[in-house]
Amino acid sequence: MLDYISIRGGRLHNLKNVNAQFPLGKITVVCGPSGCGKSTLVMDTLHGESKRRYLETLSPFAADLLGGKRMIPLDSAEGLPASLAIAATRGEAPAKASALSIAECDNALRTLFAAFAKPACPICGAPMVSQSREEIIREIAGMPVGTKLQFLAKIETGNAEMAPPQQVRGDINADRNDKKKAQGKSRTTLDKLSAVFLAQGFTRAIADGTMYSLADLLPGEKVLTPKEFFIIVDRIIVRENTRTRIAEAVDGILKLTHSAITLDIAGERKFYSTKPCCPNANDKQHQTSDIQETIASLDARAFSPYSRTSVCEYCYGTGIIQEAAPAKINEKGGGKGRAEANVESDEDENAECPHCHGLRLKKTYLNATVDDVSYKQILTTEFANLPELLHKIFDNKIGQNLKATFNSLLDRIEAINDLGIGYLTPGRAGQTLSGGELQRLKLASLSTGHLNGLLIALDEPASGLHASDVTALWKVLEKIRKRGNTLVLIEHNPQIIKRADYIIEMGPGAGEKGGEILFQGTRDEVLNNPGSPTGKWIRELGVKGDSRSAAIQNTKESTAILVDNFAKFDMAPVNAAFPINKFSVITGQSGSGKSTLLFENIAKRAKAEGFKKLGIDALSILTTGDFHGSKRSTVLSAIGLTTLLRDLFAKLPESKVRGYTASKFSMHAPGGRCENCKGEGVIYDPLGYEESECPVCLGKRFRDEVLEIRFKSLSIADILDMEIGSAYKLFTNMKPFAEKLKPLVDTGLDYLKLGQTTAHLSGGERARLRLSITLARAKAPNTLFLFDEPARGLHQKDIQQLLGLIHGLCNAGHTVIAIEHAQDFVDAADYVVELKRG
Repeated sequence: MLDYISIRGGRLHNLKNVNAQFPLGKITVVCGPSGCGKSTLVMDTLHGESKRRYLETLSPFAADLLGGKRMIPLDSAEGLPASLAIAATRGEAPAKASALSIAECDNALRTLFAAFAKPACPICGAPMVSQSREEIIREIAGMPVGTKLQFLAKIETGNAEMAPPQQVRGDINADRNDKKKAQGKSRTTLDKLSAVFLAQGFTRAIADGTMYSLADLLPGEKVLTPKEFFIIVDRIIVRENTRTRIAEAVDGILKLTHSAITLDIAGERKFYSTKPCCPNANDKQHQTSDIQETIASLDARAFSPYSRTSVCEYCYGTGIIQEAAPAKINEKGGGKGRAEANVESDEDENAECPHCHGLRLKKTYLNATVDDVSYKQILTTEFANLPELLHKIFDNKIGQNLKATFNSLLDRIEAINDLGIGYLTPGRAGQTLSGGELQRLKLASLSTGHLNGLLIALDEPASGLHASDVTALWKVLEKIRKRGNTLVLIEHNPQIIKRADYIIEMGPGAGEKGGEILFQGTRDEVLNNPGSPTGKWIRELGVKGDSRSAAIQNTKESTAILVDNFAKFDMAPVNAAFPINKFSVITGQSGSGKSTLLFENIAKRAKAEGFKKLGIDALSILTTGDFHGSKRSTVLSAIGLTTLLRDLFAKLPESKVRGYTASKFSMHAPGGRCENCKGEGVIYDPLGYEESECPVCLGKRFRDEVLEIRFKSLSIADILDMEIGSAYKLFTNMKPFAEKLKPLVDTGLDYLKLGQTTAHLSGGERARLRLSITLARAKAPNTLFLFDEPARGLHQKDIQQLLGLIHGLCNAGHTVIAIEHAQDFVDAADYVVELKRG
């Protein structure tokens, strides 16, 4: 049996007949510059081939539902086990997600809690009670022998809600519409009720406290309109042999009422219900309340923010309410995970829902209890203290059928605590979590259970983590490996690289200049190789001293953005002075409040023109939200050059002679594009990955007559096939083009082609593309740039280029504040603030 996974002849995307080995039962790190082919090798080839082989075992219908059997272009793959993959987290979480759901603990907790919980009354908050049919029968049958019982079924007549007839007829102050409604709605008389229930075999009833024989009603009794009406289903004296008759009486009542049973015991009434109801339902507060909410028996879905019946009706399950807030200074992004926005627009501020307090459910379900412990208490208890609380609630209740669920929940919580995020609460909104917290919550599911013998591919698991958090992460990765799993990590973090069993270094460049394996071998073999760029970087890392001068560290208040004792969520109070026209870095443990400080304090104050006196004229924000590429999207369209290029060709003399408009040069609309490939230049085979050049347009995307239109001897297809660096030289004297292309050159993306699809870009390339778009939009002379982890997904070579760009911004009079953990960033900063959790 092979002791390694062998990939031979990998040719997907930019891979150049790559041959790679991954030791089984070990931790392998794949590193290299952004865009060199790491994700293509690990996620698309290694995991993709394993997935394809699994889908081969399924029926064609099932395989198609799971994405289809996509053929991977390679010569062979040997020793490949079943695999699973977790992609990189880009700091985004669904609107209704919480720490509980991201860690995949929610189903287990909801199932356990619903099995024993009592919902809270929406009127008085008391625990609502219910009994099963069997429990009701058992209790009644256990009453003392000789007890006289009347089994009553309460029938809703609707008369209690209607105004008295004299008010409708004679009250001149009554609203005319109310009169018409009351007159138009017929009242239920005792005669009508008797006709219905006599037909069903019931002969006796109690109406407004008086007993009647339905078959012998007097003329005056027939016209009565009772507000309260009970059918007497049976009269029983408790004996040793009456259990069957009691069960029949209970079933007869449930057929009429579906849930409520009224029992008359020697003149005193006792109520039972198979659906949750308040024990105080007959008091004045409940009788006069406008709340008419019916609570069904609790199940797991009742505690889900995706359930229509239990979701908070004010925030619709998001936990936040948007409040319109005018913004004078524009931003290019928002807080954690917000999309990009234009500068002059107003911004909606997100505030915690005051009704559910961010927990997304109605109070009835949040206040549901098991042994006086509410669901709200569980959601607001830190994971570190949650096992003790759960043992207290469930230890004496869990049956054999729920024991496995309970144990799996405890294992998952233990994994969360092992990852160093036990300070989080289960109900914490996903949108308020940092990227590092999100990543570790997702990893918690891997470190539990009994999965073994798997290939586990992880894309940047240490992304967004402080050095102290990486150690906790590594312990979990070792725990997963010791169960017999093989881990393959795409990683740039030097601490992870130095601890790996095996390293594959790719490069030498990005895009077509990459796709090769430079070195592969054990950790020592690669890192000690003098030709290894990664080995050289790690050896030099931290050698440079702290170059930040005392003048910067002791910044004057008049030339700095001051933060005074700011604290929120789990963060310790922060005092800082960020110097103007300098580069500052906020670092610290994951969850210490870096994003909160940047977006909840500095960004909000900047939007309110709080830094105008410091000379800051504009605000530009870059968040960690991913740039979502697609096959129809290109680099050209992503940076907003499509319209400019089409207009340029439409204004050429030859186009005017032929009557061509800008739409003639569109790849997405019929007219000038090649209809065989729909303007994509390639034909995709039905299986997915394989793509071949379009035989009609030969990859040029347009019809021949469109390609005859030339700009400086270049057709539109030639420009789309041009690298950004060459395109920038071509359009240097055309300001609208140059302004959009220069940021891409500055961020090191000059090797990308304008017509390249964004679906094939790596995580680092997408991050730099978003950065370029942000820089292109920032045109004010004194701009405050706020960057959230700009080095995420970048190798050391890319980081150095990015640092050069940032220092260029500062030299031009701008101010840059970035959240970052990369040691290169910290070493290069003029001012550093390290945060800690409270």
